[in-house]
Amino acid sequence: MTIQFTVHEEFFTFHDPMQERKLIDRKTEIRKDPLTGETSRIIFDPGAPFVPTDYTELAKETAGNKCPFCPENVQSFTPTFPETLVIGGRLTQGEAVVFPNLFPYSKHNAVVRICDQHYVKLDEFTGPMIADSFSASHNYLKKVIAQDSQTTYASINWNYLPPSGGSILHPHIHVLASERPTNYQATTSAAAEQFHDTQGQNFYAAFVKQERELGQRFIGTTGTIDWLHAFAPKSHTDFIGVFNASSLEELDAKNWQDLADSIIRFFRYFDSIGIASFNLGLFIPVSQNSTERVHVRLVPRLTIGGLQTSDMNVFNFLHSEPLCLKVPEQTTQAVGAYFTDN
Repeated sequence: MTIQFTVHEEFFTFHDPMQERKLIDRKTEIRKDPLTGETSRIIFDPGAPFVPTDYTELAKETAGNKCPFCPENVQSFTPTFPETLVIGGRLTQGEAVVFPNLFPYSKHNAVVRICDQHYVKLDEFTGPMIADSFSASHNYLKKVIAQDSQTTYASINWNYLPPSGGSILHPHIHVLASERPTNYQATTSAAAEQFHDTQGQNFYAAFVKQERELGQRFIGTTGTIDWLHAFAPKSHTDFIGVFNASSLEELDAKNWQDLADSIIRFFRYFDSIGIASFNLGLFIPVSQNSTERVHVRLVPRLTIGGLQTSDMNVFNFLHSEPLCLKVPEQTTQAVGAYFTDN
């Protein structure tokens, strides 16, 4: 049995004042996620351009002695881990600095200050900035798991700029670990296990293989990571990276270099279409298993129109139904140009 890509089309009929009140049928696509069965909607795109906010002036107001992550403050303003976990209280790698979150979201929650620069536009990020930050996150997780054998679920999470929910302009990521999964981790883990039990194969391996053969949403491969656009997106674009590793212990420096290379390519694409903010989630099974893979999702965040309206509304939060303005197959073609040298 192959993975199913299910689409239901609905049409709404009305007289359009933008087309001299011509009677038209406007389509909505309801797509079912091939792993979880959750749905999302591809809705009509009016074609308005995305206009990113420039935070240069805000950066001037919040940098230096007003920012706990700037170089002059990071060693004195941030908390430290117990010596039994991290000798010296913090981890460093390149410009990345790892320390506890003052207001934790999970049993274990580190913050990774990515770099010295306070405000980094997408075209200013470098591979070493990103690779060092994720590698340092990996080192933190290994220490946590060595000390806390109950830890089962881990993730590395990046909210960038205010539209994403980022509360500090200075670039940073969150590293979470616990024996309790988030809803996403619980849902995908259970679905991947069920797929393995019924189909006798790893979902992610089958997913990459089938999408590569279809050629509609497969973007490309960067070293150890296969990239695809989600069939049922969680936002206006939704890029999924499937690693060659199935657990934390299998990850290495090459994975982080490949991830950094990939993210820089996506940043170039985002910059070209007027997107400056995003959410990224990297989901890491702690124990090696045959049902899962390390995978990452990268989605844009933006505000819409003169009111700077949020891109999230009642559909996302209360219906748990993501809306997507962009047709995934068209986005795949556009972003594929940034991966053509692979």
